[in-house]
Amino acid sequence: MTDRKWLINLATVAFFSLIGSSITTAFIQGGTAQAGGFASTIQSWTTDGQPAQAFYGEDGKMRIQLGTYSAAGERGLPLVGLSDNKGHLRMLLRLAGTNESPVLIMKDKSGNDRLVMGLSLSDTSEEPFLSVTGADGQRKAIFGSY
Repeated sequence: MTDRKWLINLATVAFFSLIGSSITTAFIQGGTAQAGGFASTIQSWTTDGQPAQAFYGEDGKMRIQLGTYSAAGERGLPLVGLSDNKGHLRMLLRLAGTNESPVLIMKDKSGNDRLVMGLSLSDTSEEPFLSVTGADGQRKAIFGSY
């Protein structure tokens, strides 16, 4: 490759790297974004050193939450939360337990866990489980246990 082609390739890579890093920095820093008159549509924070980021709808209510837990025994384990149009958490995907097992939790409008499924939180066999909770608050294991 000639010196001129090499210099053009280097300049092109540097230019696109600068553009990409500028865009990425704008999103990661969690700066205030204006949308429909609401002050913040993306917000980042830390709790006890653990990162979290939330995405808000145009009405200002949280829709998606990404982060890691800060509580002892769960510290650093990731979570993804999905909220309804009223901002209530309705579904949670996370890693939990001593096995750091994947768990999916579906909640009713009152915030109660109604369906929980995943792999065993503590049994080394990591057998799957499915548990449902009725409107009366009684939890029933369909299979497995957590």
